[in-house]
Amino acid sequence: MRLKLPLLIIPLYFSTTAINVAFADIQSKHTKLNFSQRALTTDANPANTALVVKKDDAHVMTGGMINGTASLEYGDLDDLFDAYNKLSGDFEASEPPPDSPTNPIEKPNLIDWDKVFEQYPDLEARIGIIKDEVVSLASLLALIATEGYGKAELGLEAPFLVSTNVYGGSILFGASYTGYSKAQGILEQIQFDAEQAKNELMRIPDFDETDGIQELDLSAGLKMLYNPQNKGIKLIVTNDSLLLVKSARISKINLSYSRAQFENDYGTLYWGIKPTFYNIGMTNVGVRIGDLEDAEAIFDDIKNGDYRYQNGFDVDFGVSFASNNYLIAGHLKNAFESDYSFPKIDRRRFNSPYVLNELDKNEHFTLERQLTLQTALFSEDHKWSFSMEVDANPIHDPMLDEFQWLNFTAGYAADTWWLPSARVGFSRNLAGSELTYLNAGLTFMKFINLDIASTLDTVEIDEQDYMRGLSISLGVQFDY
Repeated sequence: MRLKLPLLIIPLYFSTTAINVAFADIQSKHTKLNFSQRALTTDANPANTALVVKKDDAHVMTGGMINGTASLEYGDLDDLFDAYNKLSGDFEASEPPPDSPTNPIEKPNLIDWDKVFEQYPDLEARIGIIKDEVVSLASLLALIATEGYGKAELGLEAPFLVSTNVYGGSILFGASYTGYSKAQGILEQIQFDAEQAKNELMRIPDFDETDGIQELDLSAGLKMLYNPQNKGIKLIVTNDSLLLVKSARISKINLSYSRAQFENDYGTLYWGIKPTFYNIGMTNVGVRIGDLEDAEAIFDDIKNGDYRYQNGFDVDFGVSFASNNYLIAGHLKNAFESDYSFPKIDRRRFNSPYVLNELDKNEHFTLERQLTLQTALFSEDHKWSFSMEVDANPIHDPMLDEFQWLNFTAGYAADTWWLPSARVGFSRNLAGSELTYLNAGLTFMKFINLDIASTLDTVEIDEQDYMRGLSISLGVQFDY
């Protein structure tokens, strides 16, 4: 398979992954685990830690966790890399930079249109054929631009409850590592001018056999090479469209503090604060479609890429108001909005203002501020829970994809080792991909957690249907 395996395998070089990914947009972290378990993870509302500790339910382990996740997501485009490779045969390779001795990527063979034009000697017909080919190319470019992406996330998290009585509050230490990888297209539009093409083609009868190969400008970056001696014709496209592959490694350490502030007849108000230290490594590879020989091969380049590492600091705040049977909460993430940058891609091969502007956009990443609102209902014994969470605003992940999650989860938490705890959920990205996921999970023998999430949408790859998005999480929890 040309899309699935590279995106699954290559990020494994980065490291392992997280059940609650720091900025997961492939699949929401709010539907994994049950409510009490989620409250003790590295990315949870910091106010909820003290709440879970105070409740001290028999089915909750308040020691530590080690959780891992692997996630994949595809655009709705079959055989993505085949599409890139097909385009590369029509696109002209770039010239090597002035100070570069050789071009490291060989120019692919150009498409020979001799037989096609032998069947259509009339100039008007030739224009029609060229225009059809341009429309085909433009359509393929547009399709790749909107749906032609593949994305993977891998990571690991390890939260540990340090103390439950520090000035009346609880301290939770967390460490996590997340790896991201994404392949996407930056596509320069083709706007074909049939009149200009007609005027250029009308020059063909004037050429003599001794004139040598002629270059005709058909507009929109299309050039025709015409050989008067044998009437051979080749069509090439001069276009700066490119395949961009990005990768990010995010390590973070946080220490959250939470406590109950006051209590009345309706419930208890909790607050929490979570300062976080970040170490973020980022790299990218951009190759013009005209320079592609094998679209999948550039993953070898990204695997050995030169990562640019930067440190950062941010803070989360949380509040929760809860009684024995309900909860209302808010979680403000990334209050400071720290900034990070990818390494600069060599621009000397690109001339298109649009492509250059898109490259500028893809060089920067900000940990944007986001507010998440939460509500939950509990049974008297707290074994049953029903929760809803919604992000109040969309933000971007390190791959610059938008996410804003709406989540519903129902769970049953058993307090015996032989009866599994279970949960089911529903999540939808209200921005970006707008994909919908169904989620299900079990906790075995009180300490092993398994969660699986899958989209309702499918994509066909190598004539087989696969889910457009899939996430698998496995972890252990324990007391001490």
